Amino acid sequence: MRAAASASASTAAPIALSLGDRCVLCVGGLTGARNHYRAEIETRAGRFLHHDGGREDNLHRLTPMLAAADIVICASGNISHNAYHLVKSTCKKLGKPCVLVKGTGIASFLDGLGHLAASAAPQEGRSARGDRVLRGKR
Repeated sequence: MRAAASASASTAAPIALSLGDRCVLCVGGLTGARNHYRAEIETRAGRFLHHDGGREDNLHRLTPMLAAADIVICASGNISHNAYHLVKSTCKKLGKPCVLVKGTGIASFLDGLGHLAASAAPQEGRSARGDRVLRGKR
């Protein structure tokens, strides 16, 4: 079953999609998977930033990190309510692409990363809001 899950995750976010040296801020997610998140972003030519969503990292650090990031991926089920609202409002205000992933696993992260990589290039008619919610399959 694990092989099937990783196979479907790799089709959701193919390595061929490049982040084009964009800075990707990951908010929340599994602490033990942080190195996997970094590897997946760097494999796609992105730069990695991480904030744990207020569990141990100070929330005051999140605002400048959001400003520095080009795109944001947020495990919305694994962060504080204050961090969730800060991510949503700041990304909307700054027009930053942001994917709010409901699942906390690596497969959910890869799905969100695939959406970010696909949207990394500017597109005509793109909403200034810049967010998208992906539902976990669990």
